[in-house]
Amino acid sequence: MDLRLLRVFREVVQAGGLAAAEVALNISRSTISVHLSDLETRLGMRLCIRSRGRADFKLTPEGEALYQAIEELDGHLASFRSQVNAIQSQLTGKLRIVLPDDMLAMPQLDMPTTIAQLRDRAPKLQLDIKLAAPHELELEILGGRADVGINPLHSRRPGLSYHPLFSHQSLLYASANHLCGGQADADEELITQQELAAPDHAVLSGAAHLYRLFPHKSIANHMAARLAMILSGRFIGFLPAYLAEAYVERGQLVALHPERFRYQIQNALTFRSSAAEQPAVRLFLEVLAVSG
Repeated sequence: MDLRLLRVFREVVQAGGLAAAEVALNISRSTISVHLSDLETRLGMRLCIRSRGRADFKLTPEGEALYQAIEELDGHLASFRSQVNAIQSQLTGKLRIVLPDDMLAMPQLDMPTTIAQLRDRAPKLQLDIKLAAPHELELEILGGRADVGINPLHSRRPGLSYHPLFSHQSLLYASANHLCGGQADADEELITQQELAAPDHAVLSGAAHLYRLFPHKSIANHMAARLAMILSGRFIGFLPAYLAEAYVERGQLVALHPERFRYQIQNALTFRSSAAEQPAVRLFLEVLAVSG
């Protein structure tokens, strides 16, 4: 399979049509069409419904599946390039890091210092840092789109290695202008009838029994979104105590029966088991231990 044809197809999908992809690919629309036809002929399947306008461009089910496969292939190729670069005497290539979206609030995680030390010790190593919700972190690594990540330790997936880092408490919070936030002695029945800002993915087994108490839920997968919903005064929700601390001190958030609504989360550095000996991964673990 010609990788060039696959990349042309990927660019067309990401642009939303042949016309929009002309600039990104720097080739004419007619040439793009020829490449797509060639790819469809090689694969023996129709990948997309093409027209002159962006709005009418549509992938077939086979095209959708191929696009997802190309995304995974790109991740594996990046890992391959990193491994080849690691063979060289000086650490180069790219280290792709995926982190929780509230990383700057974590007192046990000093990412600015970690990033500075990575740059000082490997000045030619390119850093690619992205943020993700907890359930997305492991999938990014398993899919070959990230090399290392820091995430809540739900369960141990085959093919991944985990290095425990730190733990934290999560409590149930309401804003001060919420019905429950204004009642320090609100009973459990009143609390559990409120609408919960909650993730749509599976929560930690130690917390599942608490989430099941709330029949009314709205979805907020990312921590920043969950915090915003709780601060709106229309929802309650679980937050890490370190994230809520500043808002509690300012009187904006109130912990609801913290002795009852609480659970512990263990965080871990996660990476592919096959990447454990890659110099960039080892370096990240080293500087994280020093700066954490």
